Amino acid sequence: MTINPKISVIMSVYNGMPLGPQSASWRTRTASSAYSQKSSAYLKQAVESILYQTYKNFEFIILDDASTDNSWQYLKSLKDKRIKLLKNKKNLGLAKSLNRTIGKASGDYIARMDTDDISLPERFEQQLHFMIKNPSIDLCGTWADLINESGQIIGEKKYPTKDKDIKKALNWYSAIIHPTFMARKKVYRKLKGYNPKFDLAEDYEFLLRAKREYKMANIPQKLLLWRLWNKRRSRKEMEKMDRVDLRIKMEAFKRGDFGPLYTVTLIKKLLMTYLLPMPIKLKLAKMFKFA
Repeated sequence: MTINPKISVIMSVYNGMPLGPQSASWRTRTASSAYSQKSSAYLKQAVESILYQTYKNFEFIILDDASTDNSWQYLKSLKDKRIKLLKNKKNLGLAKSLNRTIGKASGDYIARMDTDDISLPERFEQQLHFMIKNPSIDLCGTWADLINESGQIIGEKKYPTKDKDIKKALNWYSAIIHPTFMARKKVYRKLKGYNPKFDLAEDYEFLLRAKREYKMANIPQKLLLWRLWNKRRSRKEMEKMDRVDLRIKMEAFKRGDFGPLYTVTLIKKLLMTYLLPMPIKLKLAKMFKFA
């Protein structure tokens, strides 16, 4: 087994510099004074949360997906040697962009990060320790605290921890939080990354393909601050995500991933996607704090 294995952290950025209300709650939560005290741009918080991880042997591959704000200027100002920058000439979407970063990854493990979330300082250390201790696990995630636009904790997400329970939950939803993914590189390479046909729910589709061959787990520790903000709950985005989710389930059903009784679930999903009024969907999303 590799001593001090290398992690490739992959992140795609598109207009990652919205300025939200200033809050100190996330800095208190991470117990780190190394983060920028004046920065309220989500991208800066996300980047700094990776650079100040307690585990140091990683490369940070960041791709700018043709941002129209000053994200690229900020990224170019970063001086850490572990950072590798890529840039798309035109906007390609998350799945295609992540696939570019996967192609550049040289680590033993590949870990995900998003531009509006915050990884707690011991995230990589804890995940790597778990993966080494459990060599049969190919992909793991973690639990998370939910934060709002100001960085205040407003809830939590605790998904199943064992492989069989995660795979059972995948019948309904993506049971590993995408920005907490850490997988052995072979998983991403053999599955050929994400399927661009399913942008907005590319993580769910990836897990459904992965479950056939690989073992999964969630570490029962909250190692991410997962941001819920208005853009994620917009009418336009929710409608798109519902339709993509339905397409993913239907394609998995055709592949034989679900039994014949799953037809009932598909019919319910179809009716909810196209007949449930959007105000009710938005209300349910806020009530249950769906990301």
